[in-house]
Amino acid sequence: MDKSVIKTEYQLEKEARELAIYNDWNELMEQPGAMASAVETHLMKKYNIHAKSTIWFSRKRTEERLKEGNL
Repeated sequence: MDKSVIKTEYQLEKEARELAIYNDWNELMEQPGAMASAVETHLMKKYNIHAKSTIWFSRKRTEERLKEGNL
């Protein structure tokens, strides 16, 4: 049985934003001397996020979706 999930427009936008945050995080952290707190602050300003935990949760959700192949 095929378990396809129907996603709302909001869910698709959220997943796209989280993927962008994930990709930006990885790209910035590859820079020599990159500091996690500075990268978090930069991403918070870029994506208008008010809590550092949002960055962390976005990255973890995206990692899970990548592992499951749901992207």
